[in-house]
Amino acid sequence: MAAPISADFVPLAAARLAGGRVTIPFDLAGWMRSRAPEVAERWAEELLETGRGWRAAARPVLDPFARTIASMLPVMVTPGRVDILPVWKECASLFGSVAARRGRAAGEVIEEVQLLREVLLVMLFRDAAADSSFTLPLREILLLNRAIDTAVVQAGVGYTDLLFFSLLHDSGIPAPLEEPETEELRAQIDELALEARRTMDHIAGAE
Repeated sequence: MAAPISADFVPLAAARLAGGRVTIPFDLAGWMRSRAPEVAERWAEELLETGRGWRAAARPVLDPFARTIASMLPVMVTPGRVDILPVWKECASLFGSVAARRGRAAGEVIEEVQLLREVLLVMLFRDAAADSSFTLPLREILLLNRAIDTAVVQAGVGYTDLLFFSLLHDSGIPAPLEEPETEELRAQIDELALEARRTMDHIAGAE
């Protein structure tokens, strides 16, 4: 059974009466911030269970990808999404290019990003159902879906760009990801994570 949602997500002053009972607007950004590690872990587990090539050289970059993307999700449902969007797109694009080097089909990389949406919604509605005093914010949920849709598109762009580059310069088949390149790829993800953290710190400081 899911633990009740803490009222710390919203000021109690925001509570309102509806049909004779108190309801509290659900702080989706705050919820995702508190659940980011679990979201990243569950998404990574789902990707591994699908058996879609997260093996050998590609496996060490899965967790950093999941953690970095999950860390940006809370900002993507706030006004700060305008500032974090370039990093969000770049990270999703890199995810797509790695999928191409893992030998995945275009539809498979889309399914992998869609799994993140599934993980989020399952966790969200599980937690929300545990406390009926909270009302889910439709606007923020729509923004969350838009963020995932953007990631799906950008992952497809990264995938296609790598295929096109390979076609121009080689056989048209992207070179498989090998062990020696894993550290370089992880460094790219770490740099994106750092840039995301700097941007989020700037947003927090401006509020």
